[in-house]
Amino acid sequence: MEKVNKKLRYLRIALLILAGYFIILPYLFMGPPTSFFSVENGDETSHIVLIKIVNSDNKSIFEESYKLSPHEKAEESKSLWLLSKMTFPLNKNNYTIKATLENNISTEESMSLNPWTSLHISVIDKSVFIDSLQV
Repeated sequence: MEKVNKKLRYLRIALLILAGYFIILPYLFMGPPTSFFSVENGDETSHIVLIKIVNSDNKSIFEESYKLSPHEKAEESKSLWLLSKMTFPLNKNNYTIKATLENNISTEESMSLNPWTSLHISVIDKSVFIDSLQV
């Protein structure tokens, strides 16, 4: 019985070290995760922007439309599920981001994301642009 308890104790210590290395240590050096994305309307007219994000398996992880008034900005934070997927280095974190305006003008970018990457989607002159910012 003592051998089993000793093995379980070593297993717990190993798991804590792994969690510290892959989760806690990066947060100490990099700080808290950034927002998932922000979408900003830089035009003088209102726009409806559809944001769709798919992972490398072509599964949709986010799809929502935003109605933005002139010079309005909306921000979306990363879900806990998405943060956990982005944190572990064994996962392929390649995502395709597509932003479409109401007049079917769209842009698409493929990039890798991590907890400290934030997307910035801008509407300027009835066009849409995607940028990524990393801490």
